Amino acid sequence: MGPLIRRRYWVELTGSGRPAGEVARHWRTHLADHAPKGLIWFRGLDHPIPPVEQGDRLWLRIFLIRRGRVVVEHVGSLGFRVRTLRLHPEAGTTDFRVIPGAAPGDLTLQIESLLRSSSTFDLLAYVLGVHAAQRLSWQRTLESVARYAGGRVVSQGTETLEMPVLQHTFTLPEPPEGGPEAAH
Repeated sequence: MGPLIRRRYWVELTGSGRPAGEVARHWRTHLADHAPKGLIWFRGLDHPIPPVEQGDRLWLRIFLIRRGRVVVEHVGSLGFRVRTLRLHPEAGTTDFRVIPGAAPGDLTLQIESLLRSSSTFDLLAYVLGVHAAQRLSWQRTLESVARYAGGRVVSQGTETLEMPVLQHTFTLPEPPEGGPEAAH
């Protein structure tokens, strides 16, 4: 329902003492720990979390009132992607990425969603204020991951783009020969 919306949230760090791959792995395996309590809460559907691996389904409570489910669609060395499942308030995907900078210790932590509201009610809720709570949730998540990564925040921000057709700013790599199981 409504336009396709790309939302991007980021925090740029300098002086991180941890490699990008380590930060990405920690973020994925400790996703529930980095989510701000009271705004978003995760629980594993297939098994207790952590760990969070490709193919895992997660149940989430959003702002203590809405429920949703996602599946971890892709896991890479620098991030992961979740896709919403039926009855989630939005339909689409969200990428969680750690992007190494040009200098050692420079990192960009980024969450990028490519979503559409699942119903007229969800679209109206988004327009009337859910977007602000969502932005706060992801900013707090990024700040938590930044504390783990260490260093100093030099920039942070958000952007929203609404269009009839959009693509992620990042393209997933092709899976290795042998299917998804070979990726582990």
